[in-house]
Amino acid sequence: MLNKSVARRYAEAFFSIAREADKIDAYQAELEKVITSIAEVEGMKEYLDHLLIPAREKKDLVQKVFGTQLSEMTMNFLFMIIDKRRESYLETIYREFVEMADESRNIKKAELYAAREVPQQELVALEERLSASTGKKVILKLTVDPALLGGAKIRMGDQIVDGTAAKKLQMLKEKLKNAKIS
Repeated sequence: MLNKSVARRYAEAFFSIAREADKIDAYQAELEKVITSIAEVEGMKEYLDHLLIPAREKKDLVQKVFGTQLSEMTMNFLFMIIDKRRESYLETIYREFVEMADESRNIKKAELYAAREVPQQELVALEERLSASTGKKVILKLTVDPALLGGAKIRMGDQIVDGTAAKKLQMLKEKLKNAKIS
């Protein structure tokens, strides 16, 4: 939890700068490039996260790897993260930044868990209904989980609507446990 609050502060600061410069999309794309590159280059994450490697060496590596691919602002942000020894928070900072960017675009992400594949037209219809009820553009991500037996569950932020067969069976089981036999 502490990691998320630290990452959120850095993301808020960078997002504030991005919004003022009207470069939310550009800075988000640059941060995504950084996160993707760190994940793809073998050993780079471990190198950047290592506490005994001097900040100067880490900055030199970041400069060599990203050089002209990043704006001066994003590069300075990365350098500050390195100076403050917050390299291990980079991925969480990125996720927090994306969440803020989506909020500013009036986008809400939701997860749909279903026991089987859901046809694309049904997904689109569900997105439209959720968008109408929330007043935001809802983007659904489908996860197929056969353990649900049937039905579906939607998670949007901290709200969960559970209409799965597994949940209904669990509720029936609880009712039967608590039933009084006369």
